[in-house]
Amino acid sequence: MLECCGTQYVNAALRQALLWKPGGDLLSSSKLTAIYWDGLLEYIEYLPPLLTSTLQILQVQLDIIENPRTLCIIYKTISLHSPSLRSFELSFPPANEVNQAISQSLGELFTLLTKLALIRLPSHCMTGELFTVLSDLSRLQDLSLPPYPRVLYMDENILERLRKLKTNDDQEARKDIPFRSLDKLDISGSDFMMAEILRRDIQLLKLVDLTYRGSSRNRTIAFMESVPRVCPNLEKISIFANNSLPFEPFRSLLKCPALVKIVSDGTIDMDLEDIVIVASDRSTWQVIVLPSVKPLGYQALIPFAQNCPDLYQLGLKLTSTLGFPDINSFPMDVKFSSLTSLDVGLSVLTSDFALASFLSRICSKPIEINSDGSQENCRLWKNAEELVNFVIKIQHHNQTLKDTVTLLRGN
Repeated sequence: MLECCGTQYVNAALRQALLWKPGGDLLSSSKLTAIYWDGLLEYIEYLPPLLTSTLQILQVQLDIIENPRTLCIIYKTISLHSPSLRSFELSFPPANEVNQAISQSLGELFTLLTKLALIRLPSHCMTGELFTVLSDLSRLQDLSLPPYPRVLYMDENILERLRKLKTNDDQEARKDIPFRSLDKLDISGSDFMMAEILRRDIQLLKLVDLTYRGSSRNRTIAFMESVPRVCPNLEKISIFANNSLPFEPFRSLLKCPALVKIVSDGTIDMDLEDIVIVASDRSTWQVIVLPSVKPLGYQALIPFAQNCPDLYQLGLKLTSTLGFPDINSFPMDVKFSSLTSLDVGLSVLTSDFALASFLSRICSKPIEINSDGSQENCRLWKNAEELVNFVIKIQHHNQTLKDTVTLLRGN
């Protein structure tokens, strides 16, 4: 792995290293697999000598582009010297003329790099032509089009992700199926991408992980209602919304039979009846984060404890002003089997002791409570977390003692 920062000093030193040949080129015997280039376009002329046939990961972050032609030339060099590239990431600021030129050259590059499995591009460079090229990449499994600015960094998880991606060598796969290998899609910065998918009536049959941020409330709702048709095998969806959303689009998502993780970054106009609908829809839920516009009473936790044994992360907006459910009002076996994370956001807590008493009754494992808001409110939530986990540990200890006594009596 090589990390290059685009300052004049570092690149001058890099150039000297590349010209140093006592016994051959400095990089001739190396098996370079990853390059992260961060800096000015004027220094990118030093990049081509680093491109090797073993290169799998290339990240390029540019602060300013005065002459996109230089970058286009680099693309051609990449396709010639690094045909086995599997991951390509690019970040640059938006500018209409630059966007168009770079988008066109990217299309030419991706046509030649047939082994690409992971691509990250700024959403402002997406065009219909580039969309078509991407849809034809037979091995593309992870596509992200985030909004600018996005800071790239050399992430070891990318290499691990590439190791896990399975090469699609299915000879029977139809060549005319767009995005036929795509299993992860992040279009949190691109309305255009989703508009094209809907306009071309594309189904993403292998997609299991989807992230979306719409530019308007109506577009977000329309997108969510189309998800069951476009992504019928979806397992995880993350929705980012600037405005509150009605519950109906989330009810539409329940038509995805494999969905086990649903996360909303914005608030939802929902009540306890809607919570019951979600919790009772399937027993396979693993992650649910659905903050409501109006805070819900702690009664909202019980349907999940009753119906979702695999749920390990739950996020709701709660309030203690409605009081806590009577712990004797529901069966003793109503407990969270897997819950270890409770996200409460800006929920206001008035009594940490009352909360601890209730949560220790319905939680079977130590739990982490994540909260925001004032320092005092966060302190109360932290106190409640410590109390809950202390009581749960005592319960586990007592149960162990009972089991031991029973075993000894049996002997």
